Amino acid sequence: MSAIADRPGKAARRREILDAAFDEFANKGYAGASMAAIARRARASKETLYAWFDNKETLFNTLFAARLEGMSSRVVAVAELDPSPANVLPAIARDVMRFMLAIQPLTQAMSPGEPGEAAARLVGQTIRDERERFVGYLLLCRDRGDIAFDDDPFELVSLFVAMAEGEWTLRLGAGLLDDLTEAMIEAHAQRVTRMFLKGLAPERAAA
Repeated sequence: MSAIADRPGKAARRREILDAAFDEFANKGYAGASMAAIARRARASKETLYAWFDNKETLFNTLFAARLEGMSSRVVAVAELDPSPANVLPAIARDVMRFMLAIQPLTQAMSPGEPGEAAARLVGQTIRDERERFVGYLLLCRDRGDIAFDDDPFELVSLFVAMAEGEWTLRLGAGLLDDLTEAMIEAHAQRVTRMFLKGLAPERAAA
């Protein structure tokens, strides 16, 4: 019974350590970060860190996975309530922006030649999986008559993602913007959706 009771506490502690690792990697880069510094940030012992993560690379890759986790499940939950493009596309745009925010500090933390191949593969696979799901959703919406298009659906997905990403990364990296708030994410997601759907509006037969 005690082991079961400990599980929520252990999960919370693991999240704290991963958050501390994110801060350390984002501030110091992969090469400058150390397991000792991450342990200090998390107020944990190095023994605790090594009990969960074999080394710095394992911790880095685990952190990447944790940051990417749950993207598709959020969109699926939204689609189950209301599958219309006006409802689902903003959810996809929000996830695109959150994905960008989640990986930007970590990708910046890596330098050429440093460990991180597993993280790069994970990012690539996540992008491919989400892209294929998005294409399938657009085709379904076209079959239902919600939207109309003759273009390559993969190109349409790329266009929507590019619109959702906008120049946020550039503005954040250049110091033109301190933070991207949830209100800003929501407003941009709705704006991108309106613009995208305007170009895919099906022609209505004249009465």
